Amino acid sequence: MSEPLISTQTANEQLRRADERWAAAVRGLRPYAERLRELADAAEHESRALLLSDLANVKWNPRPGARNIRLAYEVEEQSGRPGPRELWAKFDRAVKQLGIALEGESIRAIADAFSQVSAHTLQIADAIALPAAAEQDAGADRQAG
Repeated sequence: MSEPLISTQTANEQLRRADERWAAAVRGLRPYAERLRELADAAEHESRALLLSDLANVKWNPRPGARNIRLAYEVEEQSGRPGPRELWAKFDRAVKQLGIALEGESIRAIADAFSQVSAHTLQIADAIALPAAAEQDAGADRQAG
């Protein structure tokens, strides 16, 4: 095994902070697109913290049953979530892959899965925010006119 590039303590502290951010984003109550952006940001922080953990040679404890991971109800298919279905399908696959990765031992696979969740969540947030911003601009134009 190679010598760690960072201390286990530093890696564990970064992972703890990322876990807290992730938990807060999953439970957040902000407007939908903003909440999705927070979820994406938290997932990206998880990914980065896990990569640090990998550099510190931290071992991952597999989480049996994680392939059934569920986030907030609002991002589940039956919630009637807004936005393009094809983007949500990619998001669903990324969340499924995250669950599968959490069951394994590879920190890098988990980091990659969190990164994919982040990327797909941002795409959805952008897709939702664009029509909302256009609607606000149109309302402002009507009030000004």
